[in-house]
Amino acid sequence: MKLRNFENMFKKIKEKCKNLLILGRYNSPVGALLLMWPCYWGCLSANVIRTNTIQDLIFLTIGSFVMRGAGCCVNDIFDKNYDKEIKRTKNRPLASGKLDIRESIFFIFFQLLIGLIVVIQFEIKIIVISFIIIPFVIIYPLFKRFTYFPQVILGLIFNWGIIIGYISQSESFSTSVLYLYFAGVFLTIAYDTVYGFQDIQEDKKLGLKSLSILFENKKNYLLLIYFLSFIFFSTFFFKNYSNNLFNFFCSSIIAYFLLRQFFAFKKGLNLMDIFKSNIIFGGVVSILMTIQYYL
Repeated sequence: MKLRNFENMFKKIKEKCKNLLILGRYNSPVGALLLMWPCYWGCLSANVIRTNTIQDLIFLTIGSFVMRGAGCCVNDIFDKNYDKEIKRTKNRPLASGKLDIRESIFFIFFQLLIGLIVVIQFEIKIIVISFIIIPFVIIYPLFKRFTYFPQVILGLIFNWGIIIGYISQSESFSTSVLYLYFAGVFLTIAYDTVYGFQDIQEDKKLGLKSLSILFENKKNYLLLIYFLSFIFFSTFFFKNYSNNLFNFFCSSIIAYFLLRQFFAFKKGLNLMDIFKSNIIFGGVVSILMTIQYYL
């Protein structure tokens, strides 16, 4: 009897842990990787390989996963009632009742504790800069209730790692990194707008807002956002690196990936696949920046 009770308790704990990981999207790390790449870009943009660079990249990778996980938990707490009404999200742990708010808040603090352990490995200036973005992470889910521009806020949040990564490797600040930051911001706005097209009809019924809804009948506007991302990426490469021939090559590669995303979207191809393609794009940009360092 005691063995059976223990087995039942173990199954319940296992199921809770599984649902907590799903709540933090650890079963689908796409968003965490999209948060991680800007951190890498920031580190690489400093044009210096320090003895602690690899260590910093490892810490930033861990931080990207736990902070994205905490952000997803916060988002699902705010959106619990909305998620119940949307086909794509109705089976999320909070919306389906597999977890309650108290358990979710506990898990948020657990992830934030890991994030705190990570961030205190850096200098005080990195700690301060890291904390600046936290309020925006918390209130981000509220923006789609009263504005069509929640993707803009997400872009500002998701690319903050560029600033953190850069400052972690450099003693001084170069304005060229801001071009890289805004390149990432517009990229995030673009791919999250594509992502949002999955839920347009249900979001409209619930009274939610997004750039996806705003651009529903003006899809070509999305090309402008991709174009702005391309302009900022190209400006960064030409300002930050001296090999103009390779800079043209980098700009061409970036243009290819961004145009490929836009035309895939226009053709009505799978929206999630377009969204996920940014994982490869983020890695490609990192490789190009690494090659630039050694040229």
